[in-house]
Amino acid sequence: MKYMIEYTVRTTGLSFDQNFAGSEALLTAFSKWKPEDEKGLTIHAFVANLAGRGGYILVETNDPKAITTFAAKYNFWNDVNITPVLDIGESVPINAVSLAWAKQASKA
Repeated sequence: MKYMIEYTVRTTGLSFDQNFAGSEALLTAFSKWKPEDEKGLTIHAFVANLAGRGGYILVETNDPKAITTFAAKYNFWNDVNITPVLDIGESVPINAVSLAWAKQASKA
């Protein structure tokens, strides 16, 4: 199954000095990260937003614990949302069947 992970670097409520220290700690930790260490997790895309304070990671796994293991490493710095997703080619036929059902079900 595929999941979209949205992350935002946590800065709210922190002082100027705390933001600098947190950013330095995050960059230090991230420099030690290796994608190949994420057992059971395939990373299809890992992108940053243009503000540089967050981004998105598209991953695939059959084991949700692999996502938890990955995301938990950065919970000290980031706020994270994880959403299960489908490829559009899988979603469109499902939506078409749902639409047909809803049209039929809504008739008097």
